[in-house]
Amino acid sequence: MATEAATATESAAGSIEMELAAAPTREPQQGRSRASYERMIGAAEALLRERGSDDFTLLEVSKLGKVSIGSIYNRFASKDDLVRAVQSRVLVAVDQEQRDLIDVAEARAGNLDELVVLIVDGIAEVLLRHADLMRPMMWRAGIDPIVSAAGKRSYNEVAELVCGALLVHRSEILQPDPERAVASAYRIAYAAIARYLGFGSAPGTAAEGDWGVLKEDLGHMLAAFLRSRG
Repeated sequence: MATEAATATESAAGSIEMELAAAPTREPQQGRSRASYERMIGAAEALLRERGSDDFTLLEVSKLGKVSIGSIYNRFASKDDLVRAVQSRVLVAVDQEQRDLIDVAEARAGNLDELVVLIVDGIAEVLLRHADLMRPMMWRAGIDPIVSAAGKRSYNEVAELVCGALLVHRSEILQPDPERAVASAYRIAYAAIARYLGFGSAPGTAAEGDWGVLKEDLGHMLAAFLRSRG
């Protein structure tokens, strides 16, 4: 399982990097240049969290990260490329955490119902932890095709893993088309969680309601759907 997870992680990172390959980012490997690069990324992340959007300038990144404008342009051709570099890191982290939780859920669950509840709760918590950076990225995806493509690839890869885990319990799924049913279940779960967290919405907006209730009810509803005869 560990070897498979490592291979999946490398594949996911590679896929995301391929989507973002159009960004002429020059990432250093060591020394002072590496430290300077990390400050650039860290400053951009901080501003994305603070503003809830990419409404900041490279001058602000320069001041917050204590790096010169010249150093920034030596690594990134534009602010767009800097934002894409942040997205790449976020997606790799989010995807790895979701892979880990799927492995844990599969090990702990004794049946389909338990697996669905564990996966819904786990994915919700991963997205909540990264919501302050995912939210502006989702908003930006509407205007940046590179960010959009990387986000879609990330979503599809995790969806495939979730559906594969659920289909291990195929005998418990009573829907006439199990593949379609698990794909729909994941799509509904993600959409409900994303709406609550305000993904794709204007900065500062998010759904109201009890987070725990949403996760619990969503897990039980989707499990009941998979066990019902269509």
